[in-house]
Amino acid sequence: MTQPKTSPTRASGRDKIAAARQKPALDAAAVAAGLAQRLPRPMPVAVRVSGRAKNVVLRMLPGRGLEVVAPAGVGAHTLAQAVDARREWIAAVFDRLAAEGVTVGPAAPGIRPTRLVLTAFGREWGVSYAAREGVGGCTLLVRGPGQVAVTGAVDDPAAVAAALAAFCRDRAGELLHPALAAVSRESGLAYTGLTVRAQRTRWGSCTAKGRISLNFTLAFLPWELCRLVLCHELCHTVELNHSSRFWNLLERHVPGCRELDARLSAARHHLPGWLGAASGSGVS
Repeated sequence: MTQPKTSPTRASGRDKIAAARQKPALDAAAVAAGLAQRLPRPMPVAVRVSGRAKNVVLRMLPGRGLEVVAPAGVGAHTLAQAVDARREWIAAVFDRLAAEGVTVGPAAPGIRPTRLVLTAFGREWGVSYAAREGVGGCTLLVRGPGQVAVTGAVDDPAAVAAALAAFCRDRAGELLHPALAAVSRESGLAYTGLTVRAQRTRWGSCTAKGRISLNFTLAFLPWELCRLVLCHELCHTVELNHSSRFWNLLERHVPGCRELDARLSAARHHLPGWLGAASGSGVS
């Protein structure tokens, strides 16, 4: 009996697929531990294999460390080469976040930032510290353009954080008022008043009478997320719910709003680590 001929091309394709399936799966935990030893700064490392990734991608995630996204089939040696090639970038991002008081790994107590950055508005201040004996609490003084000084019990994390939070809350209020007014004009959505304060769980809220309340920590977020909240609350002046009508209205003013909203749900890693030590900061 004559055997059917097998196409060399098809056979080769099947062999490649079979060989790929037989490759041992990457031990993500073990590889991550090895990569952590190669980093210029100590931080957590996580390795995630993605079937959709075409190249190795490195992401610095505040509060979580370095994430290495690996295409399927990529070995540990290739990931190590990618990390080695980006050592300067890793160190620079780590140092910048540390200066802002944003922790790359789990939050550590006693953080004293050397920079305050209200990311949404591109505002930044350098911070210096001067201890004063026998003084309870801390005082923050503006020393000049882009410079502030904290004096008093600077070894008390809660006192330092309270002074920094009060300064940032005041500056955020000065910036959020005109920002909301501008977005209101752009969208044609009117509101009756605005309060900027520390809210424990919400980025913002809106009453039935159209009065909006915003969390001052919005100023630490990227502008596109801050603007999403402003538009979100302005849309509530028309639709005081989260119905399909509300989302359709928000989509008209913020295309791709649902994707941005998903990012906003996990956006607290943008907040500086020292903020959690501020009593009454509104951020848990």
